[in-house]
Parts: sequence; C-alpha cells; structure tokens
Amino acid sequence: MLKTLVIENVALIEKAEIEFTKGLNVLSGETGAGKSVILESVNFVLGARADKTLILQGKDKCAVTAVFDVLGNFAVMEALSKLDIDFDGELIIKRIMHVDGRSSIKLNGESVTAQMLKKVTSLLVDVHGQSDHFLLLKEKNQLELIDALGGADINEIKSKIAAIISEIYDVDDKLSSLGGSDEDRAKRLDYIEFCIKEIEEVGFTKGEDEELLSRRKKLQNYGKISEAISACLNAVNGDGGATDLISESVRSLDSVAGFSEVYSALSERLRAVLDELSDVSETLADSFDDEFDPNELDTIERRIDDINRVKKKYGGDHATVEKNLENFKAEKNLLSDSGYEANKLALLRGELIKKLHLFYDELTEKRKFSAEKLSLTLTEKLRDLAMKNAVFTVKFDKTQEEISKNGNDEIEFLFSANAGEDVKPLSKIASGGELSRLMLAVKSVSGAAFGSVTYVFDEIDAGVSGNAAFVVAENFAKIAKEKQIIAVSHLAQIVAMSDRSFYIYKKEIDGRTNTFVTMLSDSEKVYEIVRLIGGREGDAASRSHAENLISNAKVFKKNL
Repeated sequence: MLKTLVIENVALIEKAEIEFTKGLNVLSGETGAGKSVILESVNFVLGARADKTLILQGKDKCAVTAVFDVLGNFAVMEALSKLDIDFDGELIIKRIMHVDGRSSIKLNGESVTAQMLKKVTSLLVDVHGQSDHFLLLKEKNQLELIDALGGADINEIKSKIAAIISEIYDVDDKLSSLGGSDEDRAKRLDYIEFCIKEIEEVGFTKGEDEELLSRRKKLQNYGKISEAISACLNAVNGDGGATDLISESVRSLDSVAGFSEVYSALSERLRAVLDELSDVSETLADSFDDEFDPNELDTIERRIDDINRVKKKYGGDHATVEKNLENFKAEKNLLSDSGYEANKLALLRGELIKKLHLFYDELTEKRKFSAEKLSLTLTEKLRDLAMKNAVFTVKFDKTQEEISKNGNDEIEFLFSANAGEDVKPLSKIASGGELSRLMLAVKSVSGAAFGSVTYVFDEIDAGVSGNAAFVVAENFAKIAKEKQIIAVSHLAQIVAMSDRSFYIYKKEIDGRTNTFVTMLSDSEKVYEIVRLIGGREGDAASRSHAENLISNAKVFKKNL
C-alpha cells in the first residue's frame, strides 16, 4: 500500500506531501489544476521514463519520494532480498532528476537502476491509463487472468501437465546418461574411442616425465658436464694428481710408522682416502656416456611433448589421466550396450509427448470457454460503464514450444470501444480512460484478487455520467475492500464513495502559479461534491444532495 507521496519541484508543484489511506483515495479539482502532475509523479517514482521538462521552472532538480507498506507482500520482500536491500515492513523509494540529465534512484537508501526499480514497483502498483505499468498489456498476465477465471478445472489440467513434464524430464535425464539419441550416442562413442586411443598410444608410466626432463637437461648440458668430469678425473688420476700425491704420502708415513703409532694410524686413513678416490673415479666414469647422440635429444623432446599434451587434456598428472582412462572405458562399455534401453526410453518419451499435447488441447478448450465467459461478462460490464458499443475478445494462437508448463497457447486481448471500429490489441488503444474503464471491469470480474496491491486509475470518468457514474463508484468500492485505489475523478459519485478525498488547485503567488494538494475534511468533501454537481455555495438543495450522496455511499460500503 502507498502510504505517503512527497513531490518536490515537479511541474507546477513546489512541494506537496500526500498521505494516502487504504481503500479508495480520490483526487479531484478544476480542469488544469494539476491532477495529472500527481500521476506523472507516481509514474516517475515507479521508474517510468521522464525528461527534464518535468522539473519546475527555475529549479535545478526535482524529486519524488514514495513510502510503501510492504508487510506481508512476499513477492516484494523476495524481490528486495534478491537486490540485497534491507527492509522492515516499509519501503522508501526516492528518485531525483537534475536539469543536466543526471538522476538517481534509491530503495531504502540503496542506489539502484531504473530496471531494478521496476522489478519491485511492478509488484506494488498497477497504473491504468499509463502503458508503463498497465498490467494487462503483458501477454503473460493475460494468460494468467484467463487461467485464474477458469478456476479448478484449469488448475487440474495444469497439474496433470506438470506431472507429465516431470516424467519427460526424468526420461531426458536417463537418455542423457545413455548418450542421448542414437546420433548423439554415436558421436559420444567416437569421441570416447578417440580419447582412449590417444591416451593409450602415448602410454606414459608413473614418473617417466620427470626422468625424461632430467635426461634432457643432462643432454642439453653435455659439453659442460664432459669438461667438468674430464677435469675431475684428471685431477684425481692424472700424473701428479691426487692419487699419486696421496700414494706418495702413504709411502712416506709407512717409512716412519715404526717410530709412532700415530704415523701408522694416519697412513691407514690415507689408504682409506685412496679407496674413496678410486670409487669416485669409477662412478664418474660410469655416469657419463662419451658418445653424444643428438637424435636422442630430439626423441626426448617429442616424448615430453606427447606426455604434456595428454596430461593437459586429460587431467594434469599421471594418476588423473589413468582415472579418466578408466572412466572412458567404462562409459564406452555402457554406451555400446545401451542402444536397446535408449530405444525404449525414446519410445516412452514419444508417448508422453503425445499425452502432453492431448492435455494441451484440453487446456486450450477450457481456456477458450473461460475467455468466452470473460468476453461476455466484460462486454456487459462495460455497457454499465457507459461504453455501450464496447467489444472485448480473446485471440488464440499456438506457440512453437514442444514442452511448456503453461501449454502451447499464445493469447492476445483485443478491444474496441466504439461502434464501427475493429478490435485491436490493448497496446494499440490510445485512450487512457477506455483502458481504465476496461481495467475496472476486469477487476470487478476477477474479484480484485488479481494483480498488485495498489491500483491507480486515470481518466476513469471520461464520458461517464448518470447511472454509469454510480456503477463506477460502486465497482471502486468493491475493489477497494481488498486493494488500495488512487483515482483521479470529476464525478461527484466517486468522490462521495471515497475513503479519503484530496482537492487539487492552482494559486498564483508572487507572479508564479503553483499547484497545491489538500486533504478534505468531511465538511470540505461536501462542498467539493456541491462544486462537482454544479451547485452554488450556500445552496441548501445542492448541499442536501451532496450529503445524501455521501450517506448512500456509506450505506453501500457498509453492506459490502
């Protein structure tokens, strides 16, 4: 429910704060007083397109703030949660536009885009007569209305459709696990066999890649290694090398070993060094191949490339590649043996599709019955609303979708307000008043249970007078029991039926014309009705008539 609307520097309104109530809120006033500005402000704060001409002349920006009570509106609460916006039962929307084109939108203090704003406000307000927020211009909502009016019969069929679709999806999952269709399965088998062949042809062993990298590094540094080993062997075994020098040291110590046990022990230790040097020399000689084959390096490079390709494609390491190879082989066996089972599932799917489309046909018939009933009822309602030549029909087409929980119907509401005019889609209807009265009739037929929390009606009374004015007012009262209504009206009967009434007027101050909004007291409401019926101030008969209208309206609402 819209609780408060604050308008700043919009058109002729410098500042206005309007406190709405639940039920029926009516805006009235002289022609040109600025009632349309209120609705423009509502549309602006809801996210409609606007330009800087909306800004009061001489001001650098305009702003509209709307405060909504969203407690219990779970759709709005879910939408706010998705936008990560905190709320405590109240939603505050503020939209600002500057003369330089800059603008900002905030939901409960958080900045959002116009698109994000509309996702929330479309669940809050339905503005009839303004295409941006006209609920039934959307085909999805038209279909939902037909289904809602169809009641339990349509719900039962849609439940059966949902159950069959669930079965079809189960079959699709099983087919997918078997490789899908014959063509899909053959393609998958070709791919799997290619993968198995690629892995097995490379066939590397655990640790082989590390060994190859080590061997490659050794071959790439063959010259440096050869030079170092030759130098080392020469230093150890060459003439005058370490072996010769230590052997001479041993002989020298042996010649004096009889004079001290120390010399004998040192001689033994030097012999141990000679043994170690001999082992080092042999190991060095064995570790190096004197014959360098450049072709070996090329072979190693190719082998490393093959291993890396397989590792990159199938897992990154030997263990993962081997695991994927096992999985491929298992899937190959499954696919090779699954042809029979897949054919059974494909036949079952075909039978389910046939059954589904039989229910689609049944759903279409139920919808057409509901649509025909809606057309007749709406046409009759529109006659009561001073549209005696109005025609409403529903056009049915088929969609190309094979599977849809909503069936395969594509519908469009068609409408003509005047005799001799062809019916047209609602989006092609120019008159906001015609749309408003059509929507009022729809709301009356659907029991006010379909749509948003707040309805805004513009130009609802265009061309309405006499008994039709009472019908409009009574329909407003019925809907307002469940929904909040904000309506612009020139009709005394609607003002009399209002739960809260506002008067819009213009006043010149310091050479500038401003628009003002004031909430009417009970006595002021009487005077406004006198004005609307063309009575004169102080005319007792007019006053009595106004009071009688209000009294009758109260009785009507009490008996609802």
